[in-house]
Amino acid sequence: MKITYLPVIWILSVLLTLPMAWAVEPSNEPILLSAGGIIVTEPDFRQELLLLPADEQAQTLAEPDKLKALLRRIYLGKRLVMEAEKLGLDKIPLIQARVVAVQRQTLTEALREYSLEQIESKSPDFTALAREHYAVRRDEFQLPERFKVAHILKKVQCECERDTQRQQIDQLLARLKAGEDFATLAKAESQDTGSAAKGGDLGDWLKPDELVAPFAEVMMTLNPGQLSGVVETEFGFHIIKLLDRQPARLQPFEEVQASLEQRLRQTYAQDQLRKQAAGYLPGPDAKYDDAALEAILREHAAAQPSSPAPASKAP
Repeated sequence: MKITYLPVIWILSVLLTLPMAWAVEPSNEPILLSAGGIIVTEPDFRQELLLLPADEQAQTLAEPDKLKALLRRIYLGKRLVMEAEKLGLDKIPLIQARVVAVQRQTLTEALREYSLEQIESKSPDFTALAREHYAVRRDEFQLPERFKVAHILKKVQCECERDTQRQQIDQLLARLKAGEDFATLAKAESQDTGSAAKGGDLGDWLKPDELVAPFAEVMMTLNPGQLSGVVETEFGFHIIKLLDRQPARLQPFEEVQASLEQRLRQTYAQDQLRKQAAGYLPGPDAKYDDAALEAILREHAAAQPSSPAPASKAP
C-alpha cells in the first residue's frame, strides 16, 4: 500500500501532540470548539499554545480572531488524524515506526536541552579560562596587517582585447592624475560590477593573501590616499587606491573576551554532551542474541530474488 499521497509528517506530529480521543465525550474540561463529533478542549488549546513563540502566544491570547484560528488548526489536526485512523494508516508498520521515531527525536532533544541546562549550572569560570587561554595562545589573537582598498578594473578576457583595454586604463590613470575623483570615475568606468557601485571600494578590511599576488604586492607599497600605476593581473588591468591600512597588532584581551568565552563555553558543553552520550552506549556487559540475529539474516536472504542462471554459450 502506498501512502505517499497523504500528509504523513503532519499526521505524525499531530499524533504526538494531540489527545487520542476525537469524539465528544463527557468531560469536566471546557470545550472551546466542537463540530462533527470532534472537540477541542481547553487543555488541547493550552498544549498547542506551548508550541508557539512567546510573541505569538501573546497575540493569540489578545486577539479573538487569532484565538479562533488556532482552535481551527487544532480541530483540523484532530480531523486529519481521525481520517487517517479510519483508513487504518496508524496500523501500518512504517507509519508506526515513524511515530516512534518522531517521539524518540522529540525526547532526545528534550534530554539534550535539559543536559545543557545542567551543564551550564555547573560550568567552570569561563572568564578565568579565557584569560588562561589568551595568555598561553597569544598567537591566535595576532592580527596581520590589513588594508582597505579600492580599484578600477578593465577586464581582459582575450588577447584581442589587451591593447584596447590597456589604452583605456592608461587614459583613466591620466584623468585621475589630472584631478578627477576616483570614486566617481570608478562608478562610471570600472568593469568590476561588485565594487564599481561603491566607488571601487572592495569593502571589508583585507589581508594580502586574500588578493591575487600582483595586486597585493603593489597595494602593500602604497600609503593611504595614494594611487598606483597600472597593475596587470589575471583579471585584467587595475588602478589601485589605498584607502587605509591597519598595522599588524595583538588584539587586547578585552577585545576578544566575549567571543573567546563563548567559544570555550560551547566547546565545554559539547565535550560534556559527548561524554554523557558515550555513557548511554552499550557497555562491556552488552550481549547480543546471535541466534536471533542469524535468523534475521537468513530471513532476509531467503526473501531476496534468486539470481537468474547464466545463459549457456552456443556451441
